[in-house]
Amino acid sequence: MKSDGFTSSISQAKLFRKNFYFAVDQPTVLTDTVDGASMSGRVSPPTAFPVILHHTPDPEYDAVTPHDILAHPARVLTQAQRQTYFETGCLAADGLIPAAWLDRLNALSAEFLEQSRSLSQSNEAFDLGPSHTADHPHVRRLRALVDRHPDFWRFAAESPLADIAADLVGPDVKFHSSKLNYKWPGSGEIVKWHQDIPAWPHTNYSPVTLGVYLDDVPAAQGPLTCVPGSQNGPIFVHRDDAGAWTGSIRDADMATVDTAGAIDLTGRAGAVVAINCRTVHASRANATDRVRPVALFIYSSADAFAWMAPPTPTSHTGDIVRGNPATVAHLDPTPCPVPPDWARQGYGSIFTSQKAAYSA
Repeated sequence: MKSDGFTSSISQAKLFRKNFYFAVDQPTVLTDTVDGASMSGRVSPPTAFPVILHHTPDPEYDAVTPHDILAHPARVLTQAQRQTYFETGCLAADGLIPAAWLDRLNALSAEFLEQSRSLSQSNEAFDLGPSHTADHPHVRRLRALVDRHPDFWRFAAESPLADIAADLVGPDVKFHSSKLNYKWPGSGEIVKWHQDIPAWPHTNYSPVTLGVYLDDVPAAQGPLTCVPGSQNGPIFVHRDDAGAWTGSIRDADMATVDTAGAIDLTGRAGAVVAINCRTVHASRANATDRVRPVALFIYSSADAFAWMAPPTPTSHTGDIVRGNPATVAHLDPTPCPVPPDWARQGYGSIFTSQKAAYSA
């Protein structure tokens, strides 16, 4: 690593690694080249442990705040919807995806479900459930969605979804990742309480997951359920006492979270749900006889940079879909737990992580 104005403390880094945390003492300006943008010092790719960085911020750079974002004219969402998102950390809005796009997403979903009949085990594209057979497909997740078909990427980059992202993260928008989750009838795809950011930490907390409901999702179908305001609370460790990744918040920590006011993000086909990366959320069993498909796309402000390998990288991870690349990185000083090194150990899905943790 270059030392231009930077100092690193290996002992501090190891201490934070032991406790699963990365931290910086103040917003930091990085230089040279990150995601193709010109910077003023360079941070090498993530190592086996995080490094503590210290640097004097650029006095001309101000991190984008919710107030700044709301000052930009809304593109798709109403101002009230944007304010709700910043206040609660989540949002559900009907009628945002044009019918032509919704039809195309459903057609592609059906095509890939049909393809899965020829598989007997999970691969880089499909995360299969334990009951999967050729006669009765059980696909839990279609991974790296934008790499499965060009139209998935066109949707992520060219549809109103990227404009919705701009309404929530600011005019300069970076794409991170995507997937298509299926919740089948029964309890097979219950997802325990968790936050997203511990799995793919960034230098700030702008990342937002935008979910598109491909069919109507009533309360009985196990919609995404969020704890409003939890985006302003702690970022929890998603590991067991032995340090193994579980993909969920420990029971003792959840006892400190008030879930009584949790809200279901229900919606009709074409609805978009937005969940901030720090918001505590889950989804219960699907009590209907219909599968619940939801396409999930993650975006961030352009000045947010991943500091660990993503769980499921795509060929478009880091692409700017609205506005311009960042010329400085915004580092939020709030500590974030360190995930496993996915580039080394690989990643299945939240379903496999949570199942493994609670069947051990």
